[in-house]
Amino acid sequence: MKRVILILTAVIGFVILNSSFTTISSAKHKITKAKFANIDVTATNSTNDGVYVRLENNTSGGVYSFFIPPNSPSGTVIGQIPENGDIYTVKLTSTGGPHDMWVYWEHQSNVTGLSVSGMAIGCSSCARINIFN
Repeated sequence: MKRVILILTAVIGFVILNSSFTTISSAKHKITKAKFANIDVTATNSTNDGVYVRLENNTSGGVYSFFIPPNSPSGTVIGQIPENGDIYTVKLTSTGGPHDMWVYWEHQSNVTGLSVSGMAIGCSSCARINIFN
């Protein structure tokens, strides 16, 4: 009797073990591509003129167009771009008179437009635009 129970236990164990390996080896793997998160492009505009923003992605060729309304408080979200290290050409155009314009590290005073190439602005602290005076 002990021998029969031992043999049955071994057979059941072998069947369970074999079915587990079959299930594991036949499992399909799912591959998920990593996507970049989007970040907010923020702006401040303390003037009475609106400003058109054009971001040209020099890496992928994509173009993003935004508008900064007059008298926009600090941190106003004007749109979103992918969070990555792509290089952009940034173009700002005032709808009125000349102003001081800042984009990330570039600044020009008393201009109606600003165009800057070679900017990696795909980070939350980089994608900031300030218009004043």
